[in-house]
Amino acid sequence: MISWIIYTIVGLILFFVLYLAILGINRGVRAKNTNKSNNTESKLITKKNISNELKKLKKLYDEGVINKKEFNNAKKKLLG
Repeated sequence: MISWIIYTIVGLILFFVLYLAILGINRGVRAKNTNKSNNTESKLITKKNISNELKKLKKLYDEGVINKKEFNNAKKKLLG
């Protein structure tokens, strides 16, 4: 009789551990998918930001605010 109670308790504990493991795996998969989509969006935003910064640099160079050496250094910093 006592052995059945022990088996039942152990079975319930194992079931609970498996349940927690499944929840953890599920969260990990969702987080990975969310991360993947966020990385794609952030790369697009970064490309737009670099493009805008290059336009601003070119405008400063054309207006004579910065010289060619400063322009090239800033461009290398943005692209590199």
